[in-house]
Amino acid sequence: MSAEKAAASYRPVKFIDRMEGNNNHIVLLYDNPEYADLMIARYLLNGLEKGESCIFFTPDEPETIEGRLSAQGIDVDSYKRTDSLRIHRIERSDEGKLDALGTLKRIGKESTIGMKPPYRFVGRTITDIESKEGMQLGLALEKTAHEHFEEFGCSQMCYYDISRIEQSRRDEWIKGLLKSHHHVIYASEPDKAVAFETMLLEDENEE
Repeated sequence: MSAEKAAASYRPVKFIDRMEGNNNHIVLLYDNPEYADLMIARYLLNGLEKGESCIFFTPDEPETIEGRLSAQGIDVDSYKRTDSLRIHRIERSDEGKLDALGTLKRIGKESTIGMKPPYRFVGRTITDIESKEGMQLGLALEKTAHEHFEEFGCSQMCYYDISRIEQSRRDEWIKGLLKSHHHVIYASEPDKAVAFETMLLEDENEE
């Protein structure tokens, strides 16, 4: 599936193209890395074309991420030269003793040195989503981030591979993620993919 063909009809692409303003906290759930890369690249490209500073923070090798973005049509080298796009590597070592708000602020500050706002981030701080402890820590961090989100003055897409989320409480974890984001995108096959504002779920619960 080419990026151009997918962008023409894929519902989550249309949703993210219509998204306006800053301070959007998005959770991307996926079961197919190809569709996840499509959405991540589209989200970043929309920001780059608006003149925003885009940062992808990851524990992976930057070259790996750059290759994935290039495969989706982003001219990575060009945007890196203008310092509009950065791949910021984070460490896995201190996940278990996390000061949630402090860590988020530190990563935001370190990763944007010399860049100009508005900022657009992709990534998540907790890499362990396969254990109960990792998911508990991840949800606590997402909750803190969401409660203080306006303080950061940015937009962010957090991404989760559904197949890797701890299995025994997966539905509970996903519900928790939805509560801590403004928008959800489920990137899957076109007939399954959806995207919407999570406030719609709150309205349903109230009824």
